Amino acid sequence: MLSETETLSPVLPNALEEATRRLLAKACERELVLATAESCTGGMLASLLTDVQGVAHAFDRGFVTYSEEAKTEMLGVPAALIAARGAVSKEVAVAMAEGALSRSRANIALAITGFADTGEEPGLVHFACARNGRITAHREAHFGPVGRGATRIAALEVAVGMMTEML
Repeated sequence: MLSETETLSPVLPNALEEATRRLLAKACERELVLATAESCTGGMLASLLTDVQGVAHAFDRGFVTYSEEAKTEMLGVPAALIAARGAVSKEVAVAMAEGALSRSRANIALAITGFADTGEEPGLVHFACARNGRITAHREAHFGPVGRGATRIAALEVAVGMMTEML
């Protein structure tokens, strides 16, 4: 039996914790490894995926690429793409996910980039999920001006759902 998450537990909805445990258990059963590339969530997804004891081997690494330079240097996202489309865009999210996949041992990589509480549209978040041999999935969410914490928690819920679908 997998234990509860420990680090983020006090602020996470129970359904998110349960979904995370199911995701990690399925990844382990299928011998798949996960990676993350995060901007507006600042590593919260990686933290969540490493908080569940007994399934750490399902997670390879997380890239926290908050700045445009980090996206370029760590994930190989072309600076010209960021300049043309903006750091918060479908194209950059896809490039982040594919970059994380190619720069890790993972079979599945999830990227998150968005405006947590400020920017052009507060609550706008782009997600991309890449898996070897499959088309990279994209999702755009409009959480609205609900605040930084609420946007980040909502983003975690979408991210865990996308990774589960990609299994």
